[in-house]
Amino acid sequence: MKEPYDIIRRPLSTEKSTAMKEAHNRVAFEVSLRANKKEIKSAVEKIFGVTVLDITTLRVRGKSKGLRLRKG
Repeated sequence: MKEPYDIIRRPLSTEKSTAMKEAHNRVAFEVSLRANKKEIKSAVEKIFGVTVLDITTLRVRGKSKGLRLRKG
C-alpha cells in the first residue's frame, strides 16, 4: 500500500471548494491519478483522523491554449 502523503498531494482552495466546505462539510483534494477510492479514503482517515462517508472522484483535463491561430 502507498503512503498517505503520496496519495493526497494537496488540498484545493478555490471558490467552489470553499463554498462546498461551508455549505455541505465536504473537502476537495488533488490526489494521485493511480489511486483508487479505497486508497484515498484510508489516506484521508489516517492523515486527518476523521471518518470518511463518501468519495467522489473527477478527472479534469487542462484547457487548450491558443497562440495566434493555432491550438495546442
